[in-house]
Amino acid sequence: MSTEIDWRRRWKPDLSSCPWQPIEVDGIKYLIKFRFTEDSYEILITDLVHFWYEELEDMALRKRIQKLNPSIEASLTRILDQIRSSIECPERETTLSVGFKSSSDDDQEKIMLKITSQLAGMPFAWNFIASVADGEMVSENLIIPLMGMVSELARRQKELVKVIENKDKEIDDYKTQGVKTSRKHIETKRFVETAFENEMLMAKTFESSVKALGSTAFEEAGQDLYRQIMTKHAWINRSPTKKEDNNDEFDDTSLGDAAERKGSSGPSWGSSRLPPSITGPKSVSPDKVRPKTSPAKSPKSSASNTPEGSPVKDSEYLRRQALERRLEQEEMKKHEKTKKKKKIAF
Repeated sequence: MSTEIDWRRRWKPDLSSCPWQPIEVDGIKYLIKFRFTEDSYEILITDLVHFWYEELEDMALRKRIQKLNPSIEASLTRILDQIRSSIECPERETTLSVGFKSSSDDDQEKIMLKITSQLAGMPFAWNFIASVADGEMVSENLIIPLMGMVSELARRQKELVKVIENKDKEIDDYKTQGVKTSRKHIETKRFVETAFENEMLMAKTFESSVKALGSTAFEEAGQDLYRQIMTKHAWINRSPTKKEDNNDEFDDTSLGDAAERKGSSGPSWGSSRLPPSITGPKSVSPDKVRPKTSPAKSPKSSASNTPEGSPVKDSEYLRRQALERRLEQEEMKKHEKTKKKKKIAF
């Protein structure tokens, strides 16, 4: 099976793995997240009460570009880069505004995020027109990730408490040996977890944090934690690729061929699974172990050495085949057990 590092190199993040970013438009705070490709984008916008989503691809994207910017000629990739940078890192000349309009199809209110900026010195305009998102999208992109972030932060806090308590033990050990701090003001009190929690509840910063109501949750550190959690979540719940399925079958022939193509950069099936007494100095496939008779050898020379087709060689070959079959069956059983295990999200 592929390792997580190999999987991360191949994996392409979806919208749920992209972190939220806070923006303020017309005095109202929003959270937005987006995913851009070479010819499409997805965007999700929320005011923490309503959620709006838009996905625009190729032809529909080109039509809107032509409608809003008829005088601009640029590649689709360049246009998408401009749109992304306008909301991700808006420059001084970039302005944002929000409007709403009702849809005639389903009477649901749509949000329009309008952007005006400069592209190569020319005015550039773009409108995101997002419809109401469904509940499943809200759960996948906000509720589940936030629960994961809270759980992970609680786990990290417990680990930090353990580290601090161990540090206190270390300091106590130094003190028993007569060691003192060079400066009195850097000396610390023994850490008590319940006292620390009570102190945090009574602090003025606790009240200000509650008033902010999590508006700082997706600053740089929060975005990084969100990304880490959702990437790990995707790895845990991944679907095996065709390549992984082939590797899971433990075909010793295919692995041997792959090792030859890579210049034997990794151990082959034979060298990693069988003892040297069987494999010899070089890993050889079973098809190549069969004896070869050489008509050029004289009876005298063959009599002085062990014959190629001797019972010793044949028994060794059969023993190796039996061992390979047994190891392969054990690996297949282990693999089947792993496949049956269900992955729990959060």
